[in-house]
Amino acid sequence: MYQTLVILSLLPILGCSTEPHMRTADEIYCSELDKRGIGYSVTPEGLYEIQIDDQTVTVSLENIRRNYDRDGDADAIVRFVENVDTDFFAEIPSWDDVRSYVRYSLEPSDYETGFDDVLLTAITDQLNQVFVFTSADGTQITWINESMLDDWGVTRKQVVERAKENMAAIVAETKIEVEDIAGNKLGMISTEETPFKASLILSPAFRDLVSPTHGWPVCAVVPCRDFAYVIRNDNRDFLARLGGVVIKEYRNSGHPITKDVLQVSDEGITAIGTYPEIE
Repeated sequence: MYQTLVILSLLPILGCSTEPHMRTADEIYCSELDKRGIGYSVTPEGLYEIQIDDQTVTVSLENIRRNYDRDGDADAIVRFVENVDTDFFAEIPSWDDVRSYVRYSLEPSDYETGFDDVLLTAITDQLNQVFVFTSADGTQITWINESMLDDWGVTRKQVVERAKENMAAIVAETKIEVEDIAGNKLGMISTEETPFKASLILSPAFRDLVSPTHGWPVCAVVPCRDFAYVIRNDNRDFLARLGGVVIKEYRNSGHPITKDVLQVSDEGITAIGTYPEIE
């Protein structure tokens, strides 16, 4: 049996609504599955197991719940279910179809789904580099597991190298916008690949992007997928001024990553501090 764990993204294109919501995200999600005649069960951990042919698709609503609590956009959940096209899961895409969309994603290590069989590299005690692929339109992100490698007939090394190349290409199209705040250079990462904005700090090519404006190594804060600030390594006092916005982004995002301050260097990524919660 082929089993896949799917963490699907609600990206900015899904929009937002200010209408009040009465039903929970889970109630809306289940209602939409029922309308489409898609069978499912709920695990004790609150995950949804959808059986499609000989595959079990396990879906986490953790991120969807956060977005719904923040935005109140019920239509976004409907579109989320529409994106879970059963044909997409009926047969794993071929390596030739997937290779251009292989990426890696910076993820917290305490995901409720766990990481069994998932292709990853530990970055810190709190963070993992998870290898993924996106759908062609970019609306779906799927974690790669060992079973997929067997189906594709490729090795872990091939996936890692392909992800490295694809992420380097994204970095090459990325800009760093610099704002001077009382003599402090605040670098803001700008990329069209928004769900992978924070993950760009994992790329060896990240040094080429930031060093012209911020030197090397640098400090970074990545509270969620679509948010990344860069600070000069010799300007750490300025980091204290970012605490409020980091905690806000971490709390409100549908895809939180970390409250830590990270040093990015040739030796890798190291957590050098963390922002405390604000009451």
